[in-house]
Amino acid sequence: MKTSPSPPPPSVTAIIVNYKSAVYAKDCIDSLIAQNYPGLDIVVVDNASGGKDVELLRTSFGHRINLVENPENTGFGRANNLAATRSEADYLLLVNPDARLLQQDFIERMVNFMARNPEIGIAGPEVHEPLKKRRQYSLPHRYYPVQNRLRNQDFIKALPGPYAWILGACLCIRRDLYEKLGGFDPDYFLYGEDTDICIRVRKAGYAVGYYPGAKMTHIGGASESSAIPLEKFLRKKRGIFLFYSKHYPKEDVIRIARMTLASSYYAALKNWLRIAFRLDEPHNLQSDRQKIEATRMVCRETLDALQDRSRPA
Repeated sequence: MKTSPSPPPPSVTAIIVNYKSAVYAKDCIDSLIAQNYPGLDIVVVDNASGGKDVELLRTSFGHRINLVENPENTGFGRANNLAATRSEADYLLLVNPDARLLQQDFIERMVNFMARNPEIGIAGPEVHEPLKKRRQYSLPHRYYPVQNRLRNQDFIKALPGPYAWILGACLCIRRDLYEKLGGFDPDYFLYGEDTDICIRVRKAGYAVGYYPGAKMTHIGGASESSAIPLEKFLRKKRGIFLFYSKHYPKEDVIRIARMTLASSYYAALKNWLRIAFRLDEPHNLQSDRQKIEATRMVCRETLDALQDRSRPA
């Protein structure tokens, strides 16, 4: 009796968005090429890095990757969305350029995990972050940022699954769900996209998954290594307050922005005392001062936008 051939494994498209981090991206792509997974395509979007990034990627990998040259830096989410239009795979694996897969069967493990758990729409692996001073493993989050300050959390408690969101260094998502959601929200430029897409996955009726059986390492911040600190802090704060504005009640967002703005004055006083009494290194003090400035700017932007919206025309 003839046995029918087993069906091919689900297809996967791995997507990397590169911005001035090709040296790191090279290691990431090497770890993808080393995978023993047959249905894998690799799409790399270069976000107008300039310099030698594109040349390095093209000469290093040639036809083994689909290299897309974006004429401008459209941000992380939009670049992923652009790459996703090149895919008809069953799953998308969204990987940061400064990440590296630590197992040759990493993709097989993630795909099998997703197949065993059809209620999960998006999942992440165990992420080792060796450059962090404290906890070097990024664990899944059970709560959203400042969720404890919301006066009514019932709408969050009603969402499926125990996890709120996972780190965006590596996300495995069902492609049909990605398309249903419209991919990443293009309003985010950098920071906050991972939290946003995870809550939208849950609002669509799926859970967020975490699979420590698949392991990777992540340096973190490679694309921002040459950024002006104040601009980087502004992007981070704008990303998180954009998340608040999109998913939390307006009254809560206004109250959170006011509380955060008020606490920034206390932080500024503490920083002034550290400067006056030379209690820390000058570069740490300067960095903290820029964080405080970024916080104030974004809180005021948020309050201006929301309070203007609440006034009668």
